[in-house]
Amino acid sequence: MSKISRKEETRHNFVEAFWTLYVSKPLDKITVKEITDLAGYNRGTFYTYFADVYEVLETEKKLLLPSEETIIERLKMLSDDQAPLEGSFEDVSHCIRENRARIAILLGPEGDPGFQYELKARFRRVILDFADDIGIQELSDYEYIIEYQVSGMIGICQRWVENEEDITEERLGMIYERVFNEGVMRITTEMFRAAKKSG
Repeated sequence: MSKISRKEETRHNFVEAFWTLYVSKPLDKITVKEITDLAGYNRGTFYTYFADVYEVLETEKKLLLPSEETIIERLKMLSDDQAPLEGSFEDVSHCIRENRARIAILLGPEGDPGFQYELKARFRRVILDFADDIGIQELSDYEYIIEYQVSGMIGICQRWVENEEDITEERLGMIYERVFNEGVMRITTEMFRAAKKSG
């Protein structure tokens, strides 16, 4: 085993130990000793990789944020008249699905309240920069549209994870796309009317 791969393995073991502890206890209750005991290393080795428990979390949060390309790929296609936005949920949900257990911890009641803000801020910054680049004039208005849409996307993914993925990802994507394309009020009105007819 090379030095690089051994270092990567050691770091990985610390990270895995951290997440194992973070599932069951708040961040401020996790100690370096608990991480090192669980990972099977001494405290000195831990400090080779991280300054403290908080740095482990901050480093990991950055890895969980979607890439710029993931966020704006569909928007690029739309601006080039190549394709509609259908399927836009798939790109982001794939990123969320790959990391769903850790994202669920961060968005959960014992998680990091700042993570949702950071997630939304990343989407907002990347999309607004792209909108500015292509010459959208109403950037102030568009910022609110982005906020509404991103909050909905994060919320629907959070609910899905909390519900232990009770529906398929494809079904979840269809729900999101329907809301995105048709709007909440139209869908709600249709559902209420259908319920009234069948009742």
